Amino acid sequence: MDHQIQRGTVVLATPWGVAAIFSGVGSQYAGMATRLHQRYAIVRETFTEASDVLGFDVAELCTEPSARERLNLQTESQLALLTTSVAMHRAFERQTAGPAVTHAAGHSLGEYSALCVAGALPFAAALRLVRHRGEAIADVAARLDGGMMWVIGLDTGTVEHLCRLWTEQDVHPVHLSIVDAPRRAAVSGRTADLHSAAGEFEARGAQVFPLRVTGPFHSPLMGPAADQLADFLTGIDLAPPRLPVISGVDARPHPGGPAGARLLADQLVSPVRWHAVQQRLAAEGVGASLEMGPGRVLTFLSAGTRGHPRPWPVDRYEDFDALARAMRLGADDEPAVLDACLRIAVSTPTRRQDTDVAGHYRRLEETRRARKPGAVATGLGALDALLAAKGISARERRGHLAAATGGRTWQ
Repeated sequence: MDHQIQRGTVVLATPWGVAAIFSGVGSQYAGMATRLHQRYAIVRETFTEASDVLGFDVAELCTEPSARERLNLQTESQLALLTTSVAMHRAFERQTAGPAVTHAAGHSLGEYSALCVAGALPFAAALRLVRHRGEAIADVAARLDGGMMWVIGLDTGTVEHLCRLWTEQDVHPVHLSIVDAPRRAAVSGRTADLHSAAGEFEARGAQVFPLRVTGPFHSPLMGPAADQLADFLTGIDLAPPRLPVISGVDARPHPGGPAGARLLADQLVSPVRWHAVQQRLAAEGVGASLEMGPGRVLTFLSAGTRGHPRPWPVDRYEDFDALARAMRLGADDEPAVLDACLRIAVSTPTRRQDTDVAGHYRRLEETRRARKPGAVATGLGALDALLAAKGISARERRGHLAAATGGRTWQ
C-alpha cells in the first residue's frame, strides 16, 4: 500500500485497477457531443481527424438536430459512437488528474474504441474498419428476415442450453447473442423462429422483449459478414495492446496480431459475454469502470449485479473535473470506509495461519477510533496487510480494497 504525505494531505496511490468501458450503442449524442466539442480542443481535433478519414463532417452528424435521421442509420451511428468515445477518453487522459486507466473493454462495437485507446488499433484504421463492418452487417441483415429479443428472468445457462437444443433439432432455431447478467440475455434468429421461441421461454417463466434492431446480430446467421470482415482485417496491423483489453468473445485479454483480428471477426457470430468480461475485470482487481460514451447503458447493466466494478458514467457529469471530484473520497467518508475495512477484515476467510493477523486487526480498530489525519490511508494499509497475512492474493486484495472505498480514490 503506497502512500505519502504531500502538503499536509495524505495521497493514496489507487490500490485497484480502473477500466475504461465502451458501449456499442449510443444515445443523447447532441447535448453531450456539443458540450465536449465546445469545451475541449482535443475533442475538436478528434472529430476533425475522423471527418478527414471518412469524408464527411462527423461533428455535424453528432451535434446538429437536422442530422438526427442519419444517426438512426447503422453505419453512421457506429462511426459517431466510435469517434465520440475515443474523443472522450483522449480528453479524460489529457484534462484531468483522475485515476489512470489500467484496463479497457467494450460491449460489441465498443471493443473497437477499447482497442484504440489501448494503442492496438490506430484511430484512422478503426474508422475504416467500423465503416466496413457496418456495411457488411447491413448487407447481410437486409437479406435476412431476422432480429433479436431479450430473455429476462431465466438463467442464462438454461437459455444457452435451450438455444443449442432447438437449433440441433431444427425446431425454432435461435442463438444466444448477449449475456449481460446471470438472468439477462438476448437471442437472435429469424423472425418466425423468434416468435415461436418466445412462447417457449415465457412458458419457463421468462419475460421476452424485442430489440429495436434490424438483424440477427452476434449469431451464426451473420457468418457472411464475419467472412467479409476477416478478409478486410488481413490488411490491418493489430498491435499488442499496451494495457489489457478484455474481449467480449471469450473474456480474455486481446492478444493483438492475427489472433486479435480473428476475435474481431468472430465477434459478429459469437455472443457478447459482457457479464464474463465484468467478472474478469473484477478478478484482475479492477474496482471502478469509466463508461466513455453517450448515455449510460453499461452503468444500467451493472445495476444490481454484485461483483462488478463500480460504474462511473462520464455522461452524468458536466465535465471531467466534476467526474474526478466525484471519484475522490472526502473527510466525511472516513467512517464508512473504515467500517467497511473492519467488515471485510472479519468476513474474509483465513487461508493460512499467521500471528500477524490479530495485530493488523488491532491497528485497524485503533485507526477507526482515533480518526487522526490520514486515517483512511492507514486503515486501507492495515486491511491490505491483514489480508496478505490471511493468505489472500494481491489480485483479490485489490478487489477488497476497491469494495472498501466504493471504487473511489482518497486524497
